[in-house]
Amino acid sequence: MLPKLKNHILKKRKRLLKILSGKEISFEQEDNYKVDKFGRTLGHVFVDGVNLNIELVRNGLARVVLYEKRAKIKYQDELLVAEKIAKEMKLGVWKK
Repeated sequence: MLPKLKNHILKKRKRLLKILSGKEISFEQEDNYKVDKFGRTLGHVFVDGVNLNIELVRNGLARVVLYEKRAKIKYQDELLVAEKIAKEMKLGVWKK
């Protein structure tokens, strides 16, 4: 890993740990969607009862990815509304 990138990641990690310190963290999985096709764990992360997934999308720090031919996921409507807001406000990944 490039030294500059490694330093950037370490700074972000420290910042995240500081933000989350003393908070209640919980993780919720759906019965039908525990892992994706690459074996990555799927679920919803909550910080002090707030859905972090939705907040990341709302701030343009994440995108919603839905796969065809799958049942609707929990919080799907909220995630799509959050993404629409981020797109309209040109936040984060939607700046272009």
